[in-house]
Amino acid sequence: MREKIWIYFLSVLTLFVWACNTPQTPNEPEGFVEPQPQKVVFTNAQFSYMGDDIGEETCDGWLVKFYTDMYIDDLGNPVGPGCVMQLFLNVTYNPEQVVDTSLLEGIYTAPTSSWEFLPNTFVDGYIDYIELPDGRYERGDGTFYADIAEGETAMDIDLLDDGAIEIVANEDGTFSFEGVMVGKKCKKRYFEWHGVVEPTSYVVPEVPNSSLSEDLTLTTLSQMQIQDKGDSFYVKDESYRCYLVFLAEEGVEFSWGKPVGSGKVVRLELLAPWENKVEDGLPAGDYTFIQRNADTSIDRDKIVPFRAVAGLPNRFTAPYWAGCWYVEYADGAWGENYGRIDDGSIKIERTESGAHHFECTLLDCSDPAVSVSVDATIASDKVLIYK
Repeated sequence: MREKIWIYFLSVLTLFVWACNTPQTPNEPEGFVEPQPQKVVFTNAQFSYMGDDIGEETCDGWLVKFYTDMYIDDLGNPVGPGCVMQLFLNVTYNPEQVVDTSLLEGIYTAPTSSWEFLPNTFVDGYIDYIELPDGRYERGDGTFYADIAEGETAMDIDLLDDGAIEIVANEDGTFSFEGVMVGKKCKKRYFEWHGVVEPTSYVVPEVPNSSLSEDLTLTTLSQMQIQDKGDSFYVKDESYRCYLVFLAEEGVEFSWGKPVGSGKVVRLELLAPWENKVEDGLPAGDYTFIQRNADTSIDRDKIVPFRAVAGLPNRFTAPYWAGCWYVEYADGAWGENYGRIDDGSIKIERTESGAHHFECTLLDCSDPAVSVSVDATIASDKVLIYK
């Protein structure tokens, strides 16, 4: 037995020594081979300032498009041969929301996730879609590189999701853009551009929600229109009824439920008991204001009778105009004096003749708030029911 084991051991040892001394043929390279880096010097550029396009006051969007020299057709498409690179940069937030090219300087890298919009990062490339009558049209967006073949306008797109971009302001007033970018095709592209940054701003000036500068007292409101909006918040439990109310001067008329003409108008949205009938007018009582949440929503427990709905921000036309507002009309259009009402108090009294008497202190959305005081008696024959 021991002799057999010893013979087996010598056989294994001989095979091991033979294997170690036998020349080995190296394996041929297999799999991925990195493409050679490419360098592009761009000669043309377009700059678009988008401002705070995500609305979170963390950064401003700048859309930069670089082109090599190419013919541009009647539709604005570059005709190859050539290449295009688009950069969507997250730039330091400018509270003034105006173009400030000095904020461009810095080094921009890829975000850690597609949901990150921090300054000095770029937006990863992605494919956007446009539905056209003849089918779906795909186009690159965010940050991407594209080759355009000779005589063609179609782009061979590489979506970029890695790399770094350095932007430097030169002493002569020009800017230098240099960097290396890598996309889905795993190809490094070194690029540079030097020139003057002449951006176009696409920031829409914010329309103020109130133009009032001093307190007002209204004693000339003499007519009223009421519209029953029912369960306008869709809570479906018959716990309240919403009325849209317009108080107006004599120079204002109502067409299709909307104020037209010239004069002062107070728009109110009031919540009353469900059993109240619009033909009976508004129930007497004190109406307190519902405060909206930061996202303009209203909590369910606040939707109860004898409440007034604060004005909805940044909505100036039907059907989006909502809540309580003061507007001075001029020839059927909003005049220079108006204000979104955020708070205050509304008291309604009913007389034996059926008239409505309003005593209101309405506070606009300014800081500090401007007051619109209302002292008005609306005779029963001056009440219009809109159905």
